[in-house]
Amino acid sequence: KEDAKPSKDSEDAFYDSQKFEVLYCGKVTVAHKKAPSTLIDDCIEKFSLHERQRLKLLNEQRNNESSLDLPLCEGNVHVQPSDSEKNRTMLFQVGRFEVNLISPDTKSVVLEKNFKDISSCSQGIKHVDHFGFICRESVEPGLSQYVCYVFQCASESLVDEVMLTLKQAFSTAAALQNAKTQIKLCEACPMHSLHKLCERIEGSTKLVIQRHLSSLTDNEQADIFERVQKMKPDNDQEENELVILHLRQLCETKQKAHIHIGEAPLTVSNNAIPESTASGGRFKLDVLKNKAKKSLTSSLENIFSRVRLTTHCQTSNICSSESLNAVGATLTPRRISWRRRIFLQVASPMNKSPSKMQHPDGHDGGELLPLSPLAPPVEEDPLVLVLQNEDGPDKTEERKNSEELQSLWRKAIHQQILLLRMEKENQKLEASRDELQSRKVKLDYDEVGTCQKDVVNVWDKKLLNCRAKIRCDMEDIHSTLKEGVPKSRRGEIWQFLAVQHRVRHRLPNKQQPPDVSYKELLKQLTAQQHAILVDLGRTFPTHPYFSTHLGAGQLSLFNLLKAYSLLDKEVGYCQGISFVAGVLLLHMSEEQAFEMLKFLMYDLGFRKQYRPDMMSLQIQMYQLSRLLHDYHRDLYNHLEENEISPSLYAAPWFLTLFASQFPLGFVARVFDIIFLQGTEVIFKVALSLLSSQETSVMGCESFENIVDFLKTTIPDMTQPQMEKIITQVFEMDISKQLHAYEVEYHVLQDELQENVNPCDEGEPLEKLERANSHLKRQNMDLLEKLQVAHAKIQSLESSLETILTRENKMKTVIQSLEQEKITYQKTLEQIMKYLPAEALSDCELLLKEVNYNPNNKIK
Repeated sequence: KEDAKPSKDSEDAFYDSQKFEVLYCGKVTVAHKKAPSTLIDDCIEKFSLHERQRLKLLNEQRNNESSLDLPLCEGNVHVQPSDSEKNRTMLFQVGRFEVNLISPDTKSVVLEKNFKDISSCSQGIKHVDHFGFICRESVEPGLSQYVCYVFQCASESLVDEVMLTLKQAFSTAAALQNAKTQIKLCEACPMHSLHKLCERIEGSTKLVIQRHLSSLTDNEQADIFERVQKMKPDNDQEENELVILHLRQLCETKQKAHIHIGEAPLTVSNNAIPESTASGGRFKLDVLKNKAKKSLTSSLENIFSRVRLTTHCQTSNICSSESLNAVGATLTPRRISWRRRIFLQVASPMNKSPSKMQHPDGHDGGELLPLSPLAPPVEEDPLVLVLQNEDGPDKTEERKNSEELQSLWRKAIHQQILLLRMEKENQKLEASRDELQSRKVKLDYDEVGTCQKDVVNVWDKKLLNCRAKIRCDMEDIHSTLKEGVPKSRRGEIWQFLAVQHRVRHRLPNKQQPPDVSYKELLKQLTAQQHAILVDLGRTFPTHPYFSTHLGAGQLSLFNLLKAYSLLDKEVGYCQGISFVAGVLLLHMSEEQAFEMLKFLMYDLGFRKQYRPDMMSLQIQMYQLSRLLHDYHRDLYNHLEENEISPSLYAAPWFLTLFASQFPLGFVARVFDIIFLQGTEVIFKVALSLLSSQETSVMGCESFENIVDFLKTTIPDMTQPQMEKIITQVFEMDISKQLHAYEVEYHVLQDELQENVNPCDEGEPLEKLERANSHLKRQNMDLLEKLQVAHAKIQSLESSLETILTRENKMKTVIQSLEQEKITYQKTLEQIMKYLPAEALSDCELLLKEVNYNPNNKIK
């Protein structure tokens, strides 16, 4: 069996993969545990009926708030559909012995049901994309009911897969349960002796426990005594219950190493407990454990039920006789021994404590001392308190006046308000602390390069323009980005760079993504769920934020990938996108990461390489080969001799943007440049990596050595090497070459298609070659013109920016001059009031000459 049993890791991987995305529809209370064939369809009809009734009630309440149809609400109390306005999508996980329903929205388990509580599973007949199961739920202690949970899947085939998985899981769990070996029991079993102890306990509770403890070894007695003292029991009842609890733990430990009668000779030691009465039958271990796990009060309930009646009768007779003989005399309380007080506490814990009837100094010295050195609780006698109250009726009849009561109420209200405010502040502090801890876990990577304080201050100033969407100088941004990026502000800087790109480049309407919010996408089911769920554990498996199975990191990643697969129907989900989304999630929230993922895919054009035809990826591999051919010919020839194509090592670099194999600090710096320069950055990084390790690659002779070096050694770079690569990427410019290689690829592709489908008219080969060369020259000329046009556009944009800045400056100057003109006019009017009429006429003539000839100089 041990050889045939699979390893635990493989089993965990198998059960971890049994996850399905479902839409929780609701639950219905059913009368029987067996599901009829139309159960799911009936539940869905009940949900729709409940929704119609709810809408009807809402309309009636709006029309007439005073009249409410209460019986209508009470009739549907057993039908509970889910709220359609909230996110109802869940992850349905099938484990070894249980079913879990996990909410990616709240990052928590909302439902957990054991297989033994599930009675049947069913699939819809009319609604074939729905399924459900009936399980037992406890409403109150001792009272249970059957509830049917209903779910919806993305397709009928997925429902079939869920039902098949549940069937296999139930069968496997039943086989594992039946394969468990039956444990033999004997009269000397420690658990059996503990069960007998619970049965023997009668009125003398402490005495029986003391006798049982005396049969243990000195070390075991000391261990139990120390454990009980650490718990600090308040009274003798709690002390007895703690002793029984630790006895049970000791017996369970000894049961594991116990050898039953018949398997080996029984060696009677000091620990063995002789039993006077022996039962001939064998008890199951589970039955004995359940009986031993019961508390002392519950196990003695049947035994002390007879004693309660006797004690009550004796107490009533004593009270009646004392009341007849105590006329005119002082009432004295009845003395009760501490042993009987324990007995009464255990027998009737809900009644008044017998210690109230005990005289303060009424300790029986001849009895056994208690197990712990705790003194018996001393309380005032209730009869003495009654007599004291009768002696001073004026004190008991005093009442506080209304002003004092009002002040007390006012004080209580203020204290309650203060308490609520403190609780809210405490919740805010806890939320901020959790957020800081989450950010610390997310940013758990080593940065490439250091970012100085002055650079951080420059970024802070630039981020203020992000909200106002003010266009900034790209050369300034380029130089600042080259100096470094603070890790804590990296997410905000990426969003700032995206805003700057969108201000300069406006996408055509055909290429823009659909206008659907992130929350609305999360409410839908995706057909790509299997591929996404499988890749969750493969994405950054060593990072603490993503390493927990179905933790907060993996659930956030699932939400992000699911939302994009629903947004982009053409791409859906492709391997590699998970690493890009994971890098974004480490630096920002889910919704912000979704917006940045849309920016990378649509605005920067990365979605082309994830299309099903992979045409763009093939073009990229050709462009990388041409770059190696033109700039590193020896390395190119060495790779070609060993038949190593770029798709063998560079495809993961391009699809994951270097995130799957390289350190996160290096990947973050690559993302910094990608948000600034676009898709050509991945070519720059790949070319710099290969060129920096050219001599080492040339030293590898075989195919295996080269591939191993490219996949393992190159990513394992030192900090100075990574900084050098980033510096080279900033200084490199290969945009013209990439455009030329792309045109060249399309020309070669057209030639290949023409060779595959030759011309039927049999044109001469020379004529076709001349036409082909002519078309190549035309393409190259057009490419050069296009590059020139791009350069002109960039220069015009820069000149336009300068003109706009000058225009703004001129406007401010004009406004200041106008204000000066107004002030001069006011001063002139004041001066004219003090001048005689002749001087005013001369001034008017002078002003006319100035206005007529403004360029002439007047002395």
